[in-house]
Amino acid sequence: MERDVNLRLIYIILVLLLALVGTSVFYQMRYNSLKSDYESSFNYMNETIKNLTLNQEDLYSNISDLNVSTNRENALASRLDMKNRELENISTELASVQQKLFECQNNYDVLSANSTFMNQLLAKHAGAIGSMQDLINTLKTDVLNNASNSNILHDIENLQTQLNTLNTN
Repeated sequence: MERDVNLRLIYIILVLLLALVGTSVFYQMRYNSLKSDYESSFNYMNETIKNLTLNQEDLYSNISDLNVSTNRENALASRLDMKNRELENISTELASVQQKLFECQNNYDVLSANSTFMNQLLAKHAGAIGSMQDLINTLKTDVLNNASNSNILHDIENLQTQLNTLNTN
């Protein structure tokens, strides 16, 4: 029996050794598989981080471009507001100048009509003055020639008639 016990002990030890070897091989394979998965995941994570870094750089570049564009847009909006205010001021001034031009045009039309009327009246009066000058010259000649009083009176009456005609116009 003792021999049986030792043999059984050896079988148990062998089974335990076999189980230990099997477990070691199983865990070694499992470890290699996990290590391979870990390295693959680690490499994938490194690639992802590299891509993320590149995308982040692009994002920062785009944000910078966007900020520049926003600043330019704000500057242009400010200039547009300033130009709109200038346009409003100029439009107001233009309306004022157009109103003054309209008033001046009306004044010019009135003065032009008055000038035409006055020129006609002046021409009429110039003609009357010319005929009165002729009558005065006739009167002068008659006085110098010692004409009769009736001739002189006639000349004076003609002159008076001409003056009355001139005064009525």
